Amino acid sequence: MLTELRIQDLAVVASAALEFGPGLNVLTGETGAGKSMIVDALAAALGARVTSDLIRTGAGSASVEARFDIDADGPAGRWLREAGLDANELVVSREIAAEGRSRAWINGRPATVGMLRELGDLIVEVAGQHEGQRLLRPSVHLELLDAFGGSPLAALRAEVAEGVHRRAALLSELRVLTEGERERARQIDVLRYQVQEIDAERLQADDEGDLQARHARLTNADRLSTAALAAYAALYEADGQAATDRVGQAKSALRDAAVLDPALSGAFQRIDGLAAEVADVAHGLAQYAETLEARPDELAAVEERLELIRGLKRKYGASVEGILAYRQQASETLTSFEASDARGPEIAAALADLDRALAERCGRLTHMRREAAARLESEVERTLRALEMGRTRIIASFAADPDEGGLLIEQTRVAVGLAGVDRVELLLAPNPGEAPRPLARIASGGELSRVMLALRHALVEAGGVPVLICDEVDAGVGSRTAGAVGQLLASVARTRQVLCVTHLPQIASLADRHFWVTKETHGGRTRVRVRPLAADERVEEIARMLGGRQPTPIAREHAEELLRTTRRQTAGKSARGGKS
Repeated sequence: MLTELRIQDLAVVASAALEFGPGLNVLTGETGAGKSMIVDALAAALGARVTSDLIRTGAGSASVEARFDIDADGPAGRWLREAGLDANELVVSREIAAEGRSRAWINGRPATVGMLRELGDLIVEVAGQHEGQRLLRPSVHLELLDAFGGSPLAALRAEVAEGVHRRAALLSELRVLTEGERERARQIDVLRYQVQEIDAERLQADDEGDLQARHARLTNADRLSTAALAAYAALYEADGQAATDRVGQAKSALRDAAVLDPALSGAFQRIDGLAAEVADVAHGLAQYAETLEARPDELAAVEERLELIRGLKRKYGASVEGILAYRQQASETLTSFEASDARGPEIAAALADLDRALAERCGRLTHMRREAAARLESEVERTLRALEMGRTRIIASFAADPDEGGLLIEQTRVAVGLAGVDRVELLLAPNPGEAPRPLARIASGGELSRVMLALRHALVEAGGVPVLICDEVDAGVGSRTAGAVGQLLASVARTRQVLCVTHLPQIASLADRHFWVTKETHGGRTRVRVRPLAADERVEEIARMLGGRQPTPIAREHAEELLRTTRRQTAGKSARGGKS
């Protein structure tokens, strides 16, 4: 989740430091106060396009830093490890210079804007009225549907992907055999070079992990040595305070007493052993510290080796194991290429058998997807009814692309990829009698916001993106629907962190953490302030949202009742195990 966002000299934000928490984080304030600037700042940190116009007047540059608590074994953690970065925490930062150029860092290491965007797609999803949302892209819809379909569908898709990889290898081998000796010789040269390039580095499966451990030790040699020597001193050398001295004193105190009373002999023996153990640990720390020293040449060699492995990974596989597996496959292919031309008929027969099996699997995969699509349509439409869009229908449209070299499915040859033969797009029919249209062509911003929210609610358990940003998803939502939108956001926030910019008190009252955004003018300069609200301040802000700039006593009573209702609902859900 996003834990902290720091902004400096960005537009009207002179300086802001926000600490977010799990669950539903809400930002409120009057129209034009600068709430969306917080979302824009996070987007900038994650690679959104920026210009020098965003720099606060009079400042030389602007900067944004976002800190995330991530799952080291999740997609973002794997991405960081593959980039050779620490995966226990994520800090992304961006600086915008006056000349329009920007610089970026990931965990302190320089990064490109493309890297920020790639990483950002694994962490944050934005739901709002603009068309840049992830859910609006048809290319994403198949992935969302497959995630919604669950593990059986994922397992079958993996089988299809394996078959497609095998098919590509057979087609490549057959093409080489049929394109003539010259092309065949070229392929042999390429494969031989690849095998030799990998072999030259004498890779072992655990090389990268060992190198990363050595890199961490060499990089932190001074820190490690200081820690070890400090511990050694505390155990052995501190004047009058060393652990060995204190243990020795205890030992001396009990030596004669243990003779007088055997009941103390056990304690004496344990302290005797403890004295030896403390001394042994202290000497071990001293020896460890002696092994540590800054070795820039060795560090450079380790970094060079890691960079070489990263280069091989970019070419041949996502890991050292993947590189070695590629080398094995390339070696086998090379051997077969160098064999007799009699391989041609064998490959053609194997390809025909594989195509029949692959077509059957792709057919089953399509069937499972259609079943998942029906469930998704039903769930989204049920949610839309609660959001006052009861006449709206969402439809998963299936298609396949013709391809003369593809698989034969239902008497038609269609293109096949790692995900099978299906092309899926989610379409929307807002009113009965209207033809379904792509999500990106929905005219109403309010409709689009609610559809995005309903989709995210349906996909919340399947989606892997841990942070959902809702930028004024309440636009176009009436007071009757506001409560349903709020409850939907709160439901999503039980399994994902949600950051929501809102004007609706019904949503603000459900917040786990409530931030107030205000715009102030001092000395002819405008600046935006953001701060978390205490319980009594929340009452005042929600009353303002209900009753205008100057809240009335009735508005305050209504605000207090909203918050009391929220607390009762939260307590009831907690008592039932948190289920909605």
